[in-house]
Amino acid sequence: HLRTLEYGRRHLRTLEYTSNMSLCLHEVSGDPYPDRVGGVLAMSGGIPMTTLSPEPSLIITRALNSEMGTQTMIPSRFLAGLIPDCLVEKYVFWQCEDDNIIGYEIRKEKGGDDDIVGADTQSSTRLKIDLNKHAGSDKSGFCNTSADALVRRIAVKDSFEESEDIDPNRPVLTLLNVVMAQPGSLLKEI
Repeated sequence: HLRTLEYGRRHLRTLEYTSNMSLCLHEVSGDPYPDRVGGVLAMSGGIPMTTLSPEPSLIITRALNSEMGTQTMIPSRFLAGLIPDCLVEKYVFWQCEDDNIIGYEIRKEKGGDDDIVGADTQSSTRLKIDLNKHAGSDKSGFCNTSADALVRRIAVKDSFEESEDIDPNRPVLTLLNVVMAQPGSLLKEI
């Protein structure tokens, strides 16, 4: 179950409940409990009817160079459940003008108390999320456009965010979505 939240005068969704924790890409808060949904007994998690009060928010944008254009920071809570938590925790996400998303690896201060500081200039990968929007447009403004995403991890020689020096000696890795695999396919059997 997704809740729509206002964030900087935009409406974005956050995951608050799952009817099957084994298929969810995010660990929702609260203790898991057995639940029967659509005739299937599974472990559900989260609280589907929580109420939230409006909170202040701020949109952060940047323009690293003219080639990349303006990027808008996407807080990790809005990606929870859309991609695996291990990726949400490892990258800082920025949405480009074409709506595609780039994740830059997070670094931790050396010798500090593991505070997250920003993108690591010594890291060696970048996450690229290419959105493929389905036909039709959302005129409601409430995140109702359907889309698929191609999620790839690209190896880079350095991770200065202003440039992208791809390392040709390392493979590009693509995230496979087992949930969406065709019935009877090898991927579905995994």
